[in-house]
Amino acid sequence: MKKFLLAVCLAFAVAAAPLVLTAPHAVAQEANLQAMEADIEALLIANADNPDAFAAAVEDYVLAAADPEVAAQAVINVLTRPGVDEALKVAGGKGLGAAIAFIGLTNPAAAANMQALVEASGDATLQAAVAEGNAERTASIRQRQQQQQQERSSTPETPISPN
Repeated sequence: MKKFLLAVCLAFAVAAAPLVLTAPHAVAQEANLQAMEADIEALLIANADNPDAFAAAVEDYVLAAADPEVAAQAVINVLTRPGVDEALKVAGGKGLGAAIAFIGLTNPAAAANMQALVEASGDATLQAAVAEGNAERTASIRQRQQQQQQERSSTPETPISPN
């Protein structure tokens, strides 16, 4: 009987181990999300009279975040709360869209996940603003890449030695 109970306890411990190990991660991620939401609210208040500055601040914040997907969720949570000024929601959405476009260059999976979070918000105003910000940043990235490519191709090659 002791062996049976020991086997049951061991089986339970093995089965419960993933739950015990993932719970602290989920708690830490939730705390991180709440801290990021507080940061976004502070940016919103600091730039309440300047939507363009708020858009730039949101873009910079998401790009600088250790986990841009959590930062995107924080932005979405703050911007979809009741009472958020419409102009600031649009500006924040454009900033988020610009960040998604930039992140898509190096981490397409993260950018796709962030875009999915925007779509899951169900907020049409935010979705349109993110799409606009994404399109604007994508266009500026492409333009910059074309300029760099033209500069490289227009530079004449000179021989190393006159022979």
